[in-house]
Amino acid sequence: MSTVLNASSAHWPKPVPVASERIIQGTPAASTVVLFTDDKTELGLWRVSPGEFTTVHQGYEEFISVLEGEGQLTHDDGSLITLKPGTVLILENGWRGRWSIDSTLVKSYATVRV
Repeated sequence: MSTVLNASSAHWPKPVPVASERIIQGTPAASTVVLFTDDKTELGLWRVSPGEFTTVHQGYEEFISVLEGEGQLTHDDGSLITLKPGTVLILENGWRGRWSIDSTLVKSYATVRV
């Protein structure tokens, strides 16, 4: 069996505001479409509106492929990853930093609990 989904025609749930204690700037909100999940992995699509907020990857690693939008990921050590369609990256367990979203961003993702 195969699942084919176009991000622009996905049935996105209502966006949920990013937790206020994580927000640095703006009023970002996110939606997630989970395509598969089991006790160790999750695959899906994630969409977030413009703004800036912190993130901590604790207990999992994440593979990301940016489909739409633009922004940056800044690691706590100051290193910067430019996000645009075609960007592919892995955030390791323990990664800490911030998302800075310039235009609504859509990513496909796969997380693996460690």
